[in-house]
Amino acid sequence: MKKYLIIFSLVLANLFLVGSSHAYLAVGYMKCEKVNELVQNNNPDVKTMIMFWFSGYYTGRNYETSSYPAKPDPELVYIATVNYCNKNPQNDTVDLADFLYSSLL
Repeated sequence: MKKYLIIFSLVLANLFLVGSSHAYLAVGYMKCEKVNELVQNNNPDVKTMIMFWFSGYYTGRNYETSSYPAKPDPELVYIATVNYCNKNPQNDTVDLADFLYSSLL
């Protein structure tokens, strides 16, 4: 009986661990259509949001890859985002961030 209680406890504990695990969440993730819309509406926060989001993405990728390429100028990141989204409205900001980070390596 004691053996079954231990097994049951382990199974139950495992269920609680799986239920409380954190999922990946990219707050700055946006479709390029939305970026284009915000830029066209002259949203004052979109430039800052893009620059800070890429900075966080860059830091996370450095942690993941244990490499530290030169950090690009935030103004250039914004310009690259606007240009990329104008040319690729079906893509998203993560596609662009992957491309930018890969080009820095």
